[in-house]
Amino acid sequence: MKLRTIRLEKGLSVPALSRLSNVPVRTIEDIEKRGDCKVSTAKLLSDSLEVSLDELCADDTEEGR
Repeated sequence: MKLRTIRLEKGLSVPALSRLSNVPVRTIEDIEKRGDCKVSTAKLLSDSLEVSLDELCADDTEEGR
């Protein structure tokens, strides 16, 4: 999951993304650490970041494709 990369590209801190998405800070931190989350949480985050679920959930190794 590319959450951290996309979040940083958008210039958002974890607390700012938390406020935008209504996803708790701890949940975002855990997702960035583990790289996975519930579909419902991914949808909230993708909507808040204005990216597709495919883009958000892509492996970092898929960037070169």
